[in-house]
Amino acid sequence: MNRTKAVEVAAQLFLRQGYSYVSMDEVVRVSGVSKSNIYYHFKNKEELLQAVVQYWIAQYESELYLLLSQRERGVEERIYSFMALLSAGIEGRNYEGSCPFVTLYMQTPDSAPQVKESISRFFRELRPMVEKLFQQGLDRGEFRKEIEPGPAALLFIAALEGSLILAGTARDVGIIEQSARTFCQMLR
Repeated sequence: MNRTKAVEVAAQLFLRQGYSYVSMDEVVRVSGVSKSNIYYHFKNKEELLQAVVQYWIAQYESELYLLLSQRERGVEERIYSFMALLSAGIEGRNYEGSCPFVTLYMQTPDSAPQVKESISRFFRELRPMVEKLFQQGLDRGEFRKEIEPGPAALLFIAALEGSLILAGTARDVGIIEQSARTFCQMLR
């Protein structure tokens, strides 16, 4: 429980203030978890950062797996649901760290290459999941037959990441939803 609390607090602090500006002492103070307990779970700040990245990966993957499994719903409907979830997350974080993965990737020091590799792996594994979702749309007749799921998935991820960043800078989650709607229109 203390480990989870420390990770959740660090996840918010890293996005709000920036990884390099957050000390382990601040995580101790804000989380209420003792310093000895935090160091019991994390040898150093890089290990805590790795745990934070795994926290975000687990959150996103669980939602993506849920989307893939809801075959009774249309693909567009599932995409819009996911975008609404992302929008709510960004608003809930007060637009700080619009995309946790891009934010943390850019802030990760050279001394923590395993963190960057974890984020890179997340994006490599994201593409086949989105590709599978688009294939479901093709199989159901929701998308044009000439759509290629692989390239479309890669373009969608790029558009999604761009819309997350733009929504954060403009403080307008409507950008995310509009991007998803426009993308889906192009698939029909």
